[in-house]
Amino acid sequence: MAKSENNPNRIESVLAFMAAGVVGVSLLAMLAALLIRLVGGQPWAVLAQLPLIGLPFGFVLIISLLVASMIRRSRENPRG
Repeated sequence: MAKSENNPNRIESVLAFMAAGVVGVSLLAMLAALLIRLVGGQPWAVLAQLPLIGLPFGFVLIISLLVASMIRRSRENPRG
């Protein structure tokens, strides 16, 4: 069984990688849609709509990472 000390670090790591992945995929989809539009094509609807969902979700993940980090630091602070 894992120690309870590792769980906050694991949660923070998962949140950080999820946020980076979601924002990265959204930015790549936005860039691809813009490049397709630049050459005169019509981008797929999913490709054009993905950043509209992914970027706010990534922002929520970053905020939750911030909250998790603040909770962990407050528990580690000896003065409470």
